[in-house]
Amino acid sequence: MRILQEWQKDQSYTLANPAPWDVEELKQVVDVTDPRSVAAYWIWAVNRLVDDYDGGMSMMKYLFADIEPYGRGFTEGGMSGKAGWDPYFNERLNSDDYRWLPRAYLEGATSQNGFVPSRPLTVVLNYNGANTKTINAQTLEQLGRLNIVYWVESHAGGNKVNITLSSFEGSERWYVTVGAASSGLFYDQRSSIGGNALALAKAAKDDGSTVEEHLQRYAR
Repeated sequence: MRILQEWQKDQSYTLANPAPWDVEELKQVVDVTDPRSVAAYWIWAVNRLVDDYDGGMSMMKYLFADIEPYGRGFTEGGMSGKAGWDPYFNERLNSDDYRWLPRAYLEGATSQNGFVPSRPLTVVLNYNGANTKTINAQTLEQLGRLNIVYWVESHAGGNKVNITLSSFEGSERWYVTVGAASSGLFYDQRSSIGGNALALAKAAKDDGSTVEEHLQRYAR
């Protein structure tokens, strides 16, 4: 088990175009042996919750390993025994005032365009070497779990969110293993933009792709 050199640097990761709408489309494009791919599609899956809760949730569950006994995951229960998210999550997911916030972590999303990202969707993943080293010192030998951490930055207020990924001994597959990263992408940054920008953001949609594009891109 080792972290490849190409994973240990800041870089852009481009998603399939159009980006997947549900878990069956996700399975066709995500590379689960590459933590960068899992991290980037995780961010997109959180965005999909806004337009299609069930589709987004199914993608998140495919990418997530619930290993937090007392953590606030997103799996509506799971090992944590707690249903749902952080207390404010449903409010922000259901309100137009907040629903645009995850879009701001995608490239091309600005206050001038209502935080509508450019296509193909791209995420800048920043390697968090310090956190990666710390977590591996705690879990690699004891639990046989290799970890890598990336952080992403919002183009709204500059909020930064860590995405922690883990690969378990005997497997090359990577999972997101800290569910709180999902609610972190909804961190309130409305005060960082003006009223006109907020109005634009509230009116925009996550994804401009069409059914025809998905039928052409994905084999179903």
